[in-house]
Amino acid sequence: MKIELAKNSGFCMGVRDALLRIVNEINTTDESIYVYGPLIHNPQTVEVLHKRGLQTINTLESIDDKIIAIRTHGIPFEKLRDIKKRAKRYINLTCSRVARVQGLIRKYSRNGYFTIIIGDKNHAEVIGLQSYASSGVIVVSQIDDVPHIPPADNYLVVSQTTFDTELFEALIGAIGERFSNVIVVNTICHSTHNRQDDVKQGIERGIDALVVVGGKNSANTKRLASIGDENNIVTYHVETESELKSRQFDNVQHVLVTAGASTPGWIINRVLERLYDIKYANSNFLINLLKKTAEFIVRTNLFSAITASFITLFAQRFLDRKPDFVLAFISFIYIFSMYTINNLFELDFLKVSNPYKFVLYRKYKNLLLPVSIISLLISSFIIRRYGTEATLIFLSSSLFGILYSAPWIRGIFYTMKSNLIKKLYFSKSIVVAGGWVIITTVIPLISDGDAIHEIVFLSFFIYTFIFLRSVLLDCIAFQGDLILGRETLPILLGVTCAKNLLLLASLSAIIAFGSYAVILQKLPFLIFTVNIIYFSVLIVQVIKLNYLISLKYELLVDCNLLLFTFFYFVLSFIQ
Repeated sequence: MKIELAKNSGFCMGVRDALLRIVNEINTTDESIYVYGPLIHNPQTVEVLHKRGLQTINTLESIDDKIIAIRTHGIPFEKLRDIKKRAKRYINLTCSRVARVQGLIRKYSRNGYFTIIIGDKNHAEVIGLQSYASSGVIVVSQIDDVPHIPPADNYLVVSQTTFDTELFEALIGAIGERFSNVIVVNTICHSTHNRQDDVKQGIERGIDALVVVGGKNSANTKRLASIGDENNIVTYHVETESELKSRQFDNVQHVLVTAGASTPGWIINRVLERLYDIKYANSNFLINLLKKTAEFIVRTNLFSAITASFITLFAQRFLDRKPDFVLAFISFIYIFSMYTINNLFELDFLKVSNPYKFVLYRKYKNLLLPVSIISLLISSFIIRRYGTEATLIFLSSSLFGILYSAPWIRGIFYTMKSNLIKKLYFSKSIVVAGGWVIITTVIPLISDGDAIHEIVFLSFFIYTFIFLRSVLLDCIAFQGDLILGRETLPILLGVTCAKNLLLLASLSAIIAFGSYAVILQKLPFLIFTVNIIYFSVLIVQVIKLNYLISLKYELLVDCNLLLFTFFYFVLSFIQ
């Protein structure tokens, strides 16, 4: 079964901008924020924001001296005026494209134009638009409504921004046949148009199933599903992955996945994961076993731990030290154990953001946790042979790593008044990269008695490599982390600033490591600068995208770990 994601999926510009702004408001104020009507038509996102303190209200009875947010669909003009008058402060999150339609109606109404709104009569956006028509208005939803348009000297025709493009054109044709004094402005959002085109093109390519992800009350999402139904394509309109059943895809060869404008990326990815599970479950036993094994290795961070051991060997080889496989094994244990323990501390977050990883850790926690703790204890015993300094650093780093994500420690930092300290703590990428460097580079080189400048140069290179990986993964998870309230470097700095920081770090690491390799006449080691360049290119690509498939890009990120390991073996062979 081929699984394809439509090019235009996930948050549209208006929803994305509204969520960025409202989450920033939630993060920076201690006061309650109220939104008049659902912020967007996606129950899962609204529920998450509700848990974070955004309250949805359906009347304006008790808004005095409160902070009120205006939903993305806009609201009737009279109610907006009432909110401005009575609220302590209002946050207008009306989509800019909806606001443009409001402005057009107001402008032409003042000049006596009768307004024809092509749209769904009961849609929140349309209800709001009607209030801006001071010279008369009618809502036209189907051809049968056209004869009911009253006579007028001049007409303005606009559309609900999420309306069906083909039906809009048909209605414009019918209106044009009756009236000549008509100004038509196609106000359908290009995002809506592109989503519908994606589905139509998929049907032309021969898809035999369509999965539409989004709120059941979302007009643009329902329209995507109706296109599939109208073309006799087996169509499933779902809000979450749990609605998809394996038997539904027994005879499916090609499924297209699309999503409404209010559907967050993390929900789309969960649906994709579910479809891949169904795909491989329906394949032969060996392929399914290999897929499950690969998932286990990646999601339990065994793959990252293996890379850590090769980074240790790389550091020792760079400085002409004999590879110490015991220290490489300790690096493996440390990285595996730290990620395992911290993921177990964050099970509640994983339950929402990555339910598949959550299920894995919940299922195997009685195995993974004891193995991690026992392994750390054994490593603490083994490390003693490398001296007191190495032992103290290892024990301190292990203790800090375990406590870092402990709920009661996080609680202490949440209550701190210093924003700088809180930001440094919650910007885990800084700490994570430090942990990698200590275990893979500092301890092995200190135990060999290397000079400080050698340790510093090599540590900076390795730190940058892991820091880039960590922040890149945060950039990929940006939308989900933002809504769910996770503070990461891209959220704290903004994605553009984070990109610039990463590119600066990349350039600095390449220059520093490259110069040091040339000075020491270690030219073959310059091949490892490709790993930094790889991440730099990926950073630029990820930042360009409004929405991306997390599964795909997370795999691309960790392919660089595989590439690092490959380079090590190449270097071992030629030297």
